[in-house]
Amino acid sequence: MRILEHNRSRRDFIKLLGQGAAVLGIGRMGLLGRSSWAQSGIQEGMDLVKGDEWETFMPGVYDEDDREIIGAFESEIDKLNNRDRLSFQDLVSSNDWTRGNNVRGEVTDELRMAQVNNFGGRNPLFLDEEYAKKTQYGKPIAPPVIIVDEYMPAMPAGVGDYMVVSRWNGATSFYRPVYEGDTLYSVVDQRHFRDITPAGGCKYRTFVLSGTGRVFNQKGELVGEGANVLTESFRRNRDISRRFKTRAWESPDWWRQRPKYQYTDADWEKIIGMWKKEKRRGSNPLYWDDVKIGDQPEPYTNSPILADITVNMMFTMPQWATDMKWDILDPVKFKTLVKNEQGIYVPPDHLVKGEDTDPMHKAEVEQANRDGRSVVQNSFCAKWAANMIYNWMGDHGWLARMGWDIMADPPGYPESIIPPIPKPDMPGLFDGYPYLDQVPFMKGRCAEAHPLEGDIITNRGYVTGKYKKGNEYFIDLIWWCETYDRYIVQEGFATVKLPKRA
Repeated sequence: MRILEHNRSRRDFIKLLGQGAAVLGIGRMGLLGRSSWAQSGIQEGMDLVKGDEWETFMPGVYDEDDREIIGAFESEIDKLNNRDRLSFQDLVSSNDWTRGNNVRGEVTDELRMAQVNNFGGRNPLFLDEEYAKKTQYGKPIAPPVIIVDEYMPAMPAGVGDYMVVSRWNGATSFYRPVYEGDTLYSVVDQRHFRDITPAGGCKYRTFVLSGTGRVFNQKGELVGEGANVLTESFRRNRDISRRFKTRAWESPDWWRQRPKYQYTDADWEKIIGMWKKEKRRGSNPLYWDDVKIGDQPEPYTNSPILADITVNMMFTMPQWATDMKWDILDPVKFKTLVKNEQGIYVPPDHLVKGEDTDPMHKAEVEQANRDGRSVVQNSFCAKWAANMIYNWMGDHGWLARMGWDIMADPPGYPESIIPPIPKPDMPGLFDGYPYLDQVPFMKGRCAEAHPLEGDIITNRGYVTGKYKKGNEYFIDLIWWCETYDRYIVQEGFATVKLPKRA
């Protein structure tokens, strides 16, 4: 028997970063531990299913060791699912923050401003105390995605050697604004997992994992609730002596799928034109009565994604990079900029990236930057899409619900290898999935690529519904994020509440 060992999970990695989970606002999407890069395979998925080196899995068929590992994992989840639903009083009175996988954290000025910086857009609703004082919020709020959390479990080590994470879906309902100084309490309510390996057998064993949870503030008010679901797919050596005691991240080849785009002067003329067309509604109300199905919010295009140093995955953008959009639009500052090797305007002192000198990161950085570009933590795109929605609905609107899908079609892994998530395994908040099929001119498209360093991403939206609930009025939208060379890196939905004309 092998000893039941757990590798660093996605949530453990957040602890390594020294951040509170609920107040990170990144949903911990696809974070699988730094050590995984060093052991990561580089081959494309189709190459990996050939030959006899790898075990062939049948759905629900496990050896003795598998039954021990998966049985212990299932028992742990059953304990959580069968307990009484925790109340806010339970959370506050308990000093054991491992009970129910609960997390608490204070929204400090540093954390709030880190979110605002990544959110982009320079919206005074998040930045300007005097401006926000005149709005329905009374003072600057944190971007709502700050409460996005990860509720689903992660499969334990031992079920496979290499792991591919894909089809990550998150959805959150937002009930109250979050302010600096708030303390957020996050609790997991339910977790589930199921083996969905293809019926005919496959060199990859795939599990679908899902979870739901809630977030409270220090007053005991329910700030939001959410759900998420993803697939984890594993391959494993047939030879038991060669198997890992920990799992390693096998990354799809996002780099080969998308060669570096070289920006030209004609591109910059178009990009600058897009930036100049953007408008923020602000205090001018958007009335529910005036919105029509088929309307499209003004697209929002972010600053180029740029980094200070070579890293395996970008979790934040430096302030100078977030500001590049505004510097390029400023005639005086624009004269001081130069183009880097990809044709992107940067300050002269950022023409060349620095190196990560930590020897522990050397192997992971080499593999993570196969052509010099880091992968980008997917939550950036949801934040930029939310920024587009805030620009469109203005200060009188409320973002009531938002969800997304990433890595729906990882390159090299057809559905015969990694199957789609069955509809019954999707938590209730995903009632609009698949999202882009609701947009007439986007049917059949999906989140097919990963954001990479050097991308300039445009966020677009399409109104799909409007309705009344009680005395409140709502609009449903589908949104998507695409690179300048037209790869979709994220898709999702949103529900906003708007004022009604008197």
